[in-house]
Amino acid sequence: MKPWTMLAMLLVTANIQYALACQLPKTLEGKTLLIRVDGVYTPNNPMADSVQELTFKKNSFQVTILNSGTTASGSYRYEYFDPRLARINIRQGKDKSLALYSYNFVCQNNRVGYFIFSQTQGPIKPDIRQNTGVYIIE
Repeated sequence: MKPWTMLAMLLVTANIQYALACQLPKTLEGKTLLIRVDGVYTPNNPMADSVQELTFKKNSFQVTILNSGTTASGSYRYEYFDPRLARINIRQGKDKSLALYSYNFVCQNNRVGYFIFSQTQGPIKPDIRQNTGVYIIE
């Protein structure tokens, strides 16, 4: 067999194994996520460089900002699109403290991946913002 043919076969096999090893959970119930938000703190990016722990029950969650110890809770809806892509829509707090945001997840492997955070309402200005980061599923 020619070296280029062998290399091509190895690459195809490696890509298939990578895709099979990348599986987001179909539910978050009973799971814990650790996330680290990218960036440097600015007034326009108040959660930058924070490390957060999110724990999930059937329809509720709790988040702890590990940098400060601050906690909050609320409800969520998890949408599993395929093994590599999922979204959490979150409703946290109430009244003037209500925050509405989502995380879009793309897995890198079964435990680690990247997220895009998008907030559409919140008590901390600017309340409409986006950020990115890394997650770990425990």
